[in-house]
Amino acid sequence: MILSEKLLTLRTRAGLSQEELAEKLNVSRQSVSKWESGSSIPGIDKILEISRIYGISTDYLLKDEMEELPGEVVADVFRPENVREVSVETATEYLAAVKVGARRIALGVGLCILSPVPLLIFSGMSVSGLVFPSEEIAGGVGVGVLLAAVAAAVVLFILNGLRLDEYEYLEKEKFRLSYGVAGIVEKEEKEFRPVFYRGIAFGAALCVIACVPLVIAAAAGAAEGITLSLCAFLLILVALGVYLIVRVSIRKGGYDRLLQQGDYTEENKQKNKRLEVFDGAYWGFVTAVYLGISFVFMNWHISWVIWPVAAVAFAAIRSIVVAIKGK
Repeated sequence: MILSEKLLTLRTRAGLSQEELAEKLNVSRQSVSKWESGSSIPGIDKILEISRIYGISTDYLLKDEMEELPGEVVADVFRPENVREVSVETATEYLAAVKVGARRIALGVGLCILSPVPLLIFSGMSVSGLVFPSEEIAGGVGVGVLLAAVAAAVVLFILNGLRLDEYEYLEKEKFRLSYGVAGIVEKEEKEFRPVFYRGIAFGAALCVIACVPLVIAAAAGAAEGITLSLCAFLLILVALGVYLIVRVSIRKGGYDRLLQQGDYTEENKQKNKRLEVFDGAYWGFVTAVYLGISFVFMNWHISWVIWPVAAVAFAAIRSIVVAIKGK
């Protein structure tokens, strides 16, 4: 076993993150990452500090032929007693729950996007004199279907929230993985990564392509009935694209939570905890604006633009809030 492998094994067994070990050694997290990947090696002074932290000899670190891992790691003394330990069984159950939840949340979001589609189709039929005798009746039936779709989505969100409630600490609290769990999760995350990239790429492509038929129809001066039908088609493609993006993103988030990386490092958990009120207030306000404008002006074929605009604005506003809080 070479030095990089020993460093990774020791840190994982000790339940320390790269950030925590870097802080104890007074180096950057990137330095620890390079040591564990084998792209660089620690200096002799850091080797001595590492041996002291883990309670092992420098011979074990420096001699490749010494592969037997020491029985206990001194770094255990750095673990707070109240830090939870995540076993391989818990990690497996959590990832399975996230996989099911990803489908539920993605379906719920898709239903919210699709909810105006019947209203648009029925309105187009009434304009063309088909099925519905008046636009008022078509609008009433369409709104009824819209509310039913939103209600179904809310049920999916609530059921998923209840299912994952017991794992909430993974997102908000500090924890450590049992010996060997990190390696298993990292392997699964690496295998899932191509699926994640494809989902994001295809989802984004569908959202872009969705606008093409409507733009062409508008340029050609299509009739109102055709335009409404194309708006419904646009929402269907957008719903499919967002479904793919949300589904793979939630699953990727599950791996990130367990590995405490990306948005779920110890530092980012503290930031997110402080910003929970802002996040809830912001998206509550956006939802109220979306529903208010859509119902008052009955412009569901246009008002959906509020969501991508709000998402871009959210990233910018949140960054400003984080900077202000940091100061």
